[in-house]
Amino acid sequence: MWLSSLETIFRYMKCPEDQKVQCAVFMMTDRGTAWWENTERMLGGDVSQITWQQFKESFYAKFFSASLRDAKRQEFLNLEQGDMTVEQYDAEFDMSSRFAPEMIATEAARADKFVRGLRLDIQGLVRAFRPATHADALRLAVDLSLQERANSSKTAGRGSTSGQKRKAEQQPVPVPQRNFRSGGEFRRFQQKPFEAGEAARGKPLCTTCGKHHLGRCLFGTRTCFKCRQEGHTADRCPLRLTGNAQNQGAGAPHQGRVFATNKTEAEKAGTVVTGTLPVLGHYALVLFDSGSSHSFISSAFVLHARLEVEPLHHVLSVSTPSGECMLSKEKVKACQIEIAGHVIEVTLIVLDMLDFDVILGMDWLAANHASINCSRKEVTFNPPSMASFKFKGGGSKSLPQVISAIRASKLLSQGTWGILASVVDTREADVSLSSEPVVRDYPDVFPEELPGLPPQREVEFAIELEPGTVPISRAPYRMALAELKELKVQLQELLDKGFIRPSVSPWGAPVLFVKKKDGSMRLCIDYRELNKVTVKNRYPLPRIDDLFDQLQGATVFSKIDLRSGYHQLRIKDEDVPKTAFRSRYGHYELL
Repeated sequence: MWLSSLETIFRYMKCPEDQKVQCAVFMMTDRGTAWWENTERMLGGDVSQITWQQFKESFYAKFFSASLRDAKRQEFLNLEQGDMTVEQYDAEFDMSSRFAPEMIATEAARADKFVRGLRLDIQGLVRAFRPATHADALRLAVDLSLQERANSSKTAGRGSTSGQKRKAEQQPVPVPQRNFRSGGEFRRFQQKPFEAGEAARGKPLCTTCGKHHLGRCLFGTRTCFKCRQEGHTADRCPLRLTGNAQNQGAGAPHQGRVFATNKTEAEKAGTVVTGTLPVLGHYALVLFDSGSSHSFISSAFVLHARLEVEPLHHVLSVSTPSGECMLSKEKVKACQIEIAGHVIEVTLIVLDMLDFDVILGMDWLAANHASINCSRKEVTFNPPSMASFKFKGGGSKSLPQVISAIRASKLLSQGTWGILASVVDTREADVSLSSEPVVRDYPDVFPEELPGLPPQREVEFAIELEPGTVPISRAPYRMALAELKELKVQLQELLDKGFIRPSVSPWGAPVLFVKKKDGSMRLCIDYRELNKVTVKNRYPLPRIDDLFDQLQGATVFSKIDLRSGYHQLRIKDEDVPKTAFRSRYGHYELL
């Protein structure tokens, strides 16, 4: 906008307040010049007393009326992507958001409004990542739209056979839902080394991309679906371009094995120890497995605990007791586990598991000189850098499972013991006024700051005086130094908002401060002398007893807590001088 550009120039040039109007008039052309000449003619040529704020109000009233501003604000509220690209929608979002700044006062509110305007096919995926800022939401939306466009162009340019192959190559390896202690059989990623594209039968539905698969979902993360490395996509993967997937890293994938990957295999083995231990501050179900060559961590647990991972130097092909193979290319960064009060470092490789969160294998057991007593379910540690200690496991039982209310009632009727626990969340929810939908729908009713004086209405506030009354003026009250500082600040705020203006009225009331409950000071004007000569309004006020009687039977009560006192009705222009008040810093009157 033209005025916004001018104010930017004024700030840069440090233009004095009394010269802004002249500079703005100099910059006008065509219709603006004609409007100003007419305005100057109506004022009789005396335009030197017009302040910059008054000039802006007159300019807006002529070229950008309140109804037009409301229409622009409503246009922003109804803004949606539609047939626009994400880039075009973002540009329109930035341009329109200037007309409703109170709607996007915080970065979270700006991101939420941006996401709600996206197309539904993109909006759901972006919302799943819970972007905290507008920049994050834009980046996700652009990535998803680019991926969608790339898929569309490839589908149009290739036959059905190549399309099926591409779909198989781009099949992500997302993470299952957080149910990795369900007690069922571990659903493995049944895939030979470097053979992508097998159908995802029997795999859980991913809430991010809407497909059935295991592992961490790579959709929208700019990570290759083939080698799971960042920085390129599957169609430009170096492994695919060279035509030899086993040339990654230093050569063929390293081999590993795991003795038990689920609860059933652990119970059959009988030579393993389990327990619940903290891993980087998050409690995990841990399996001590001497038959495992490496130590592993569930990909679902990594996602749930938001642990930081880093790529392995080589691909690890892990074989299971059933002869199946699983691939792993990541490990948890700087991982530590706490056992019997001792914190020990451990290298945990990310693997798709279901019943266990962590498997501690021979690489870690041997490094800490651990020996497992299978009959006692006990592990003895003799690490080189600390004293010996023991850990008593809890067998191979998993955590309690959730049962239905019908089965619980049946068990209780059969005499089964039951414990009733009441869990109360003592954390207070962060509730703000802007979180209410009705508040977001009517931003002009709930602004953070009052936009200005109330509009002109049919009813105006009149101050009628008794006949023969002469103007009354009283000297300012004496104030402490702290009160004088606060007075200067509050007077400047009222001037900036346009609630008061300098006055030459013969009337004058003193001002004083009254301390609020929160310790801040409220500016009050002593109008007692004015009230004595004012004709009283004889409208009957209701009795408080009658008000209480009207509340009988009510179940919901509310109160209005004003941010600051202000006029609901404008004062008649001829009565404005009667509101004048005196202070150490000048003579002002309320508008």
